[in-house]
Amino acid sequence: MLYRDHRGILADSMATVTEINNMEELRDYLNKSWRFANKKVEEIKIKYYAYDERIDWDAYAVSARLEGEENFWPMGFLNGNLEEE
Repeated sequence: MLYRDHRGILADSMATVTEINNMEELRDYLNKSWRFANKKVEEIKIKYYAYDERIDWDAYAVSARLEGEENFWPMGFLNGNLEEE
């Protein structure tokens, strides 16, 4: 499954594409690539977003809640739903 970070433009987002095989890998990737004042990802939500015809992805939005936070933050998109695997 492919994951890409949320960025301002699609080309920048696609430059971050990486293969993710499970939730543990996704959590590790987010903790390494998104450093938030030394806070770790506590919880991840994945929700169907839309079909993106520009890249032929059924895009699933990835959001994360960090240590000590109540809100979820948008992180990026997957081309499938890890929770179903």
